[in-house]
Amino acid sequence: MARHFLFVLLLLYTVVGVAQPPVAQLPLTYIDTTFNPPSGVTWPAHSSADFKNALNSANPGDTIVLDAGVTYQGNFTLPVKANPLNKWIYIVGSALSSLPAPGTRVAPDDAASMPKIVTPNVTGAVSVPPGANHYRLVGLELLTASTYGCQPLADPPANCFSYALLSMDQQPNQPLIDSITVDRCYLHGSPTMDLRRAMSANGSNIAIIDSYISDVHLPGFDTQAIGEWYSPGPMKIVNNFLSAASEDLAFGGAGGINTPWLLSDVEVRNNHLYKPLSWVALSTGSKQTMLIKNNLEFKHGHRVLIDGNLLENIWPAAQGGFSLMLTVRTGQSGLIAVVDDFTITNNIFKNVSSGFDITEFDNECHPANGCTNRGEAKRIVIYNNLILLGDTTQNGYTTGYAYGGLINKEVTDLVVQHNTVVPPPNLGYCKGSIEFNAAAPFNPPVSSTHNVWILDNAFCRQINGPAGMVGQFPYVLSRYMGDPSPVNSRFRGNVFYAPPGDKVYALPPHNYSTDVKPKNSNGSEYRLSYPAKMETTDGQVAGVDKSKLTSAYSAESGIKLPHHSQTPAGAPEAKQ
Repeated sequence: MARHFLFVLLLLYTVVGVAQPPVAQLPLTYIDTTFNPPSGVTWPAHSSADFKNALNSANPGDTIVLDAGVTYQGNFTLPVKANPLNKWIYIVGSALSSLPAPGTRVAPDDAASMPKIVTPNVTGAVSVPPGANHYRLVGLELLTASTYGCQPLADPPANCFSYALLSMDQQPNQPLIDSITVDRCYLHGSPTMDLRRAMSANGSNIAIIDSYISDVHLPGFDTQAIGEWYSPGPMKIVNNFLSAASEDLAFGGAGGINTPWLLSDVEVRNNHLYKPLSWVALSTGSKQTMLIKNNLEFKHGHRVLIDGNLLENIWPAAQGGFSLMLTVRTGQSGLIAVVDDFTITNNIFKNVSSGFDITEFDNECHPANGCTNRGEAKRIVIYNNLILLGDTTQNGYTTGYAYGGLINKEVTDLVVQHNTVVPPPNLGYCKGSIEFNAAAPFNPPVSSTHNVWILDNAFCRQINGPAGMVGQFPYVLSRYMGDPSPVNSRFRGNVFYAPPGDKVYALPPHNYSTDVKPKNSNGSEYRLSYPAKMETTDGQVAGVDKSKLTSAYSAESGIKLPHHSQTPAGAPEAKQ
């Protein structure tokens, strides 16, 4: 769908001879995770010793079966084996038929039908060394019983902790870890057991599907349900529940300036990224024990599809409270790092302090630290997303920005189209629908961004930044979006709400601001009326199309989807 609408726009603007919208390249490779059990020898493993023996003895094409309900305590390594035919070794539970079918996410209640692989220390329960390949873990529970770091009498008390449950330990100048699939597994800490990371996903052809990862937290450390920083891709993260304190899902940020690979060809689809609101009290105040940052972050990535996800609950704590961060970091992720060709479609951001934050270059890259390339973020398409900003009276949300999105200086080749930003329910408006972070001078000779397109959106406030709201002064729009000129073809089809106290400013043709409050009915609607002559770029009504949000919307989300903005014939022009 994203490719289709951009192709249409490309044809349109080529014909009329004006600037062309960027086209984000989709992943070139998608990992096939079809469940296809091998037909070789079956190795039953009834104890930890049996499991280690089976790992050492099994050949590619074999299956290792662990007993459901049995605890396998220890640190288990998936051995490197000669595998010229790329055959798989499956490691499965004996009650696999009692688990949800392939393609269906497991839940904690399914743990009774899973074997338990338990680390007794800080080391991973399962480790994947360089060169290991073609292992599929299916229907397993991974957890920790570490006795390391416990300080029950400290203030605040410190839990025991482990560094990881599943470690893909890719190392420099070593053979790649390749073709590792985690399928319908349950990885978790607990309120009294800390984890720095449930899973490190470093290597090529890594897939995590239909799994449940929760309770990942460790005081004073960045923590992730899944973290990647040393991988060429491709990678598949599909239909998982992911919950961790710092980032539910994070890419880049730990490999260093000499990281040899740029993560490419990534699909992140149909996941639920979630932080419990009970963590607010643990992430604020003088005795905070959690570093809360965001739901999803990319510090490097190329050809990435982020589609159909539900990103739920984020508040300002260790960072400003943005749900999605696209922040290239060459100093951390390699001098070749970029954040290029991102397609972000059909996602729901629920109860977030702010939606997305895009940074064009690594502002922490300094030659004195060996960082000689600041990187880039280009060809990013944000299409048909619903952003539901959280009530600002909630504990933890009171200092939030309440922005739909933040576009930082020098952002290049960006499309924001057919999105809806719903204001905090206690306010009825937001602090900013799109905020341009453009430093003074307010009227410079060069635009703060390059080839940015804002089309066909329904927003909870007029677009603004330090130079003022769009339309407030003649130079404001050109200040934010003036390159290339003219700007009108790139700023079109949008409808904005102007709350009491805001003046309704004149906009370029085919945009509309109104001081008529959005219509709501039992919280299920968000509609802004505008005149039919406003004309969106594609003839569709402004804002999100809820029929395309079906992957992100489910019974578990508890979301009442908004109706489209309406286009009533003969609606009055907004006062100027």
